[in-house]
Amino acid sequence: MEETKTRILKVLTALPNGVLYSTTDWHRLLGEDKREIRHALDELEAEGKIEIHKSGRSDKPLYKLA
Repeated sequence: MEETKTRILKVLTALPNGVLYSTTDWHRLLGEDKREIRHALDELEAEGKIEIHKSGRSDKPLYKLA
């Protein structure tokens, strides 16, 4: 799980400040199971490291560094 969280933070750090990123791409970038990625994203949010923003679709939230 920690490796997945580290990789997510690495991707978000590489994005320009303020850019929101969709969860639909995480499994392609990380090669991880979507459930594990979702769990890692939830933990990162709880730790205050990322922010979740609603998009036009409830099943596709957007993420950025906190």
